Amino acid sequence: MTQIRVTVSRWQTRGPWWRGRRRVSGLVLDIDGHGTTQTYGSRDLDAARVMVLEYLGTVGAPAPTDVTLCWCEAGT
Repeated sequence: MTQIRVTVSRWQTRGPWWRGRRRVSGLVLDIDGHGTTQTYGSRDLDAARVMVLEYLGTVGAPAPTDVTLCWCEAGT
């Protein structure tokens, strides 16, 4: 596995009442051929990279930590 394509889109929702209903944002990460995961409360690509690598490990397709991720914006 030399390169993994990840399509990224943004999402935002109102937070729970105990957080004062402030907006919570995140990223939806569609990993080509492996499924979809998301970040919660962060739109940082470093956090997204960690999330992608952890997700691949849980679905039985572990990737090395130095794998190249190709980020593609979904336009939303």
